[in-house]
Amino acid sequence: MNINLYRRRRLRSTQPILTRVQIRDLGRKIGYTSFRQSVEFFMDPYNYFKLSKIKMADIHQYLLEQGITQEKCPNTHIRQGDHSRVLISILFPGYPIIKASEQHYRDLRENRSPQAKIVDLAYDQLPTSDKFERLEELYRTDVDWHKQTNKECTVEIPLKKLNRSIVVEGHASSKLNVRLFLYLWPSERMAWNPSSVSLLVDHEAKDCLTAEDKKLHEYGFHHIDITETADAISKANRRSTGALPFTFTFHEKRPNIRHVSVCAVIEKSPEELASQLYVQTASLYIGQAMESSSRNIPVAQAVQKQVIQILSPFDLKDKLDLVKTENIFTSCAETFLTAWNNHDKEDQEEDDKDVEIYNGGESVSVLDPIMLSRIEHPARCIFCTHNACFDAEVFFKFQVTSMQWKCPICLVKIRGIQDLYIDYHAKLALKKYPNAERFLLEKNDVYLPIESTSPLPVDMKDIPEKRNVAEIISLDDDDEVISKRQRH
Repeated sequence: MNINLYRRRRLRSTQPILTRVQIRDLGRKIGYTSFRQSVEFFMDPYNYFKLSKIKMADIHQYLLEQGITQEKCPNTHIRQGDHSRVLISILFPGYPIIKASEQHYRDLRENRSPQAKIVDLAYDQLPTSDKFERLEELYRTDVDWHKQTNKECTVEIPLKKLNRSIVVEGHASSKLNVRLFLYLWPSERMAWNPSSVSLLVDHEAKDCLTAEDKKLHEYGFHHIDITETADAISKANRRSTGALPFTFTFHEKRPNIRHVSVCAVIEKSPEELASQLYVQTASLYIGQAMESSSRNIPVAQAVQKQVIQILSPFDLKDKLDLVKTENIFTSCAETFLTAWNNHDKEDQEEDDKDVEIYNGGESVSVLDPIMLSRIEHPARCIFCTHNACFDAEVFFKFQVTSMQWKCPICLVKIRGIQDLYIDYHAKLALKKYPNAERFLLEKNDVYLPIESTSPLPVDMKDIPEKRNVAEIISLDDDDEVISKRQRH
């Protein structure tokens, strides 16, 4: 087994910025008397979606008293899921909250009793990518299109249900790109791919599905983006009245559609995904430092104090700001990189068994393999065995619409953004040597610039002049040599 790959995967476990004493105190607040139960609960971000509003308010107040956060406790009108997202963002900086929310949604859907009046649709089973983060279901209706014989089917959606400003607490005036995705469901567990359908909104004569939408359907996505299909949708608010008709024309065999739903989804740009990757990598440094010091309470308190000092100047909304997340990443790497590289005795024993032969430094290029431009955000997959990096923002720009990501260097499969990380040493070298074209990577992760070699000067006097006369030598049958000169 490759111990380096094993170590990289093992160190990516979630770790809250809490000490053992704080975990014990929080466990008592929610009713746990055993320390083991408290650890099992607070170590998994998924469990935070199980908390009631009262318990989440108690936890938030405790975090304020301990100085772990400066984020004010939301009022009682906040949605339960939104407060869970706030707590996860505080205790697990950089963690992709969509993973915990989808797991919670899946458990609710699968464990719902047969007597439940509403059957949840299987959004967690939909093909998607890290570009899209589903928030809430805004509208759902049951239709009887499977009983109709014509190819045109219409559904009317109230405009007040298409209000995007209420889906996330505190994000009404933010820069988040909230989109409205419409889904067609033949059953509760399966959505239909609308690759062979036309959509008319508000009785318009023009098809609202663009070439880009149809390309996404070819990739396997099942949503229809209706955000910009009509002016009434962009102006919709909670006081809007009336309904908007959506007419679907099926060009092939009409499917048995039984449900129509609309969800609010955050669409992230390549820059925002690169920002998320910076915070995610920084959280790995923080998590390993907290895990290494968890058994020593004074050291754990000191590490937690350092984490709070680094994160306190940044607001929760800054996690998608590229400049600010770069600063967070740099500060965490400078503070906790030693803790990240410390291995336990078991790993050291395994390393002693794997004897490696060092043959000198490796030449590494600063050019991105996709755009052949200078790398600004050096990224690599945890399963890659090479030292070369690619630019994270460029990678997201060209592969984010696909559901099958691959490393542009070694073509290893990348399951998602959780399999990527920013290379701090490469980032440091790119900043330190902005004009270097190649680096020599030493064994101790030190990048040394390689000076570009210019071609040697050539003296034009040493080049012979072009010959105007060509000499032709021919051999006759008598082996006599005859020289002839022919002018060009």
